[in-house]
Amino acid sequence: RPISQPGPKYPPAAQRAGATATVQVEFTVGTDGSITSARVVSSDATRQFQRDFEREALNAVKRWRFQPIGQATTSRRTISFEQ
Repeated sequence: RPISQPGPKYPPAAQRAGATATVQVEFTVGTDGSITSARVVSSDATRQFQRDFEREALNAVKRWRFQPIGQATTSRRTISFEQ
């Protein structure tokens, strides 16, 4: 169960350009509830802003915290950047 899931920061240049994106991230929750690893699985961002959106999605996921669990678990979530 999530304890804290802060949202991503919108990349400023992408926001000024009106760009939107969805980024799918796979992450592993460790037994203490922290994120032990995270990676981008897919992204529909335009090439110009793809790295920015992916970086901010990963930064957000790495800050997430869950209740401690008995065994590490891997999951996927889609993060949307919309104005």
